[in-house]
Amino acid sequence: MDDEERITFFTSFPKDPLHKGSSQIRTGALIGLPWNFSCRTVSDLDCSSVLVGVDGKEVDWNTPAAEDLRNALVLGDRAKAFVIGREISYVQSFSVFVDLVLQNCFCLFAYYCGRLLNQTFMLTLRLKPWARFVTFSSVAVAWLLMYIAVDDAVHCWYDNKVDEAIAKLRKVYAEGGVEYYNAVLRQNCALRTLQGTEGARHFTRYGNVVSVWRNPTVQLTSRRDNLLKYLAEYEEQDTVPRDADLNTHVPHAADPWSDST
Repeated sequence: MDDEERITFFTSFPKDPLHKGSSQIRTGALIGLPWNFSCRTVSDLDCSSVLVGVDGKEVDWNTPAAEDLRNALVLGDRAKAFVIGREISYVQSFSVFVDLVLQNCFCLFAYYCGRLLNQTFMLTLRLKPWARFVTFSSVAVAWLLMYIAVDDAVHCWYDNKVDEAIAKLRKVYAEGGVEYYNAVLRQNCALRTLQGTEGARHFTRYGNVVSVWRNPTVQLTSRRDNLLKYLAEYEEQDTVPRDADLNTHVPHAADPWSDST
C-alpha cells in the first residue's frame, strides 16, 4: 500500500500543525493542518473564532498587535507547501519505533539498575521499607531524566533532518520554510503582547516558545536560520554558472584582414 493511502489529513484547531502515527505501520498516520490554511487573504479569516490565552479571551482587533496577528495567520502557497511536506516527512520516518525502543530500553535499564543495586548492597535486608522506596524512586527519577534528555535530543535531530530534507527538494520549499517560520514567530510575538503577563510566560520577545529545562523541539529562530542557510546555498548555485560564463574565455574569430601564412 502506498504512503498516500496511509495518511489522513484533517483540520486541527491549534495554530500549529500536528502529526500522529506513522505511514510505516498498518494503522497509518494522521496529519492535522491548522484552520487558517484554508485562508488565502486576510478577509477570509473568521476573526470571531480567534481566542487567545488559557481562558479563551476574545481579541481586540483594533490594536497593532492584533493586526500583526491577523496578517501573520495568512500564509502563502510556498509556506503551506513546506508545512505539508514537512509533516509528511515526519510520518514517513521511523520516529514512532524509535520512541518505543527508547521507552522500553530505559524502563529495562532502570529495573536492572535497581536490581543490581539491591543485590550488591542487599538493600532488602539492610534498609527499612521507606528507605528502599526512596532509594529505588531516586534510581527511577534519574533514569527518567536521562530518558527525557535523550528523547528531546532525538526529536531535535528529527526536526533538523526533516527541515533539511524538505528544503533540499527545491528552492521554493526553502523559501516557503523561511516564510512559514517567520510567520509563526510573528504570531507568537503578537500573542505575547495580547496575552500580557501570561504571554511572557509562554513566548520570548523573539517569538520562541519558552522552555525552562527541556528542549523537546528546536527553537523556531534556529529552524528559520537553518533554512536561510539552505536558501543561501541555492542562491549561490544560481550565481555560479553566471560567474563561470563571464570568466569563460571565448576565442576570437580569425581576422580576415590579417596576413595568412
